[in-house]
Amino acid sequence: MTLVIKKIDSEKVRLFKAEAVKRGLLLHQALEEAITLWLNASSSAVETDFEVNNRVYEAMKEELRKKHTGKFVVVAEGRLVGVFDEKKEALEALHSLGNNINHAILTQIGVDEGRRGELEWWGGSIELQNAQGT
Repeated sequence: MTLVIKKIDSEKVRLFKAEAVKRGLLLHQALEEAITLWLNASSSAVETDFEVNNRVYEAMKEELRKKHTGKFVVVAEGRLVGVFDEKKEALEALHSLGNNINHAILTQIGVDEGRRGELEWWGGSIELQNAQGT
C-alpha cells in the first residue's frame, strides 16, 4: 500500500529513519512496528478519559448519594471537580476547565439516575438548554 502523509514534522521523520537504519529495518518495517506498538499500548495500557471519569464517578457514587442527593456533580480529568446546588453553576465549572476536556460527567445525584442517566461531555459544548433536555 502506498501512503502519503502531509504536515508531519520533518525532523521527527529524519530521526525515525535514522533509528530504523540503526535497527537494520527498512522504513516501512519500522513504521509497521511503530504502529503495532502504538495500537497495543493504546488498547491495553492507557485508560481513556471516558474510562477514568467513569471509574472515579462509580467509586464515589454511594458517598455522593448519602451526602449530596439532589445536587449537581461534575467529574472531569479523573477527579471530582465539584458539587453544586444549581445546574448552571455545574455548567460554569465545566466550561471553566477549558477546551482541552474531551469527556466529563455532569449529573444530579439521586435524580438523573432513574430518568435519563448522566450527561456526558464529549469535547464540544453543552449549553444549558441542551443539558436541561429542551
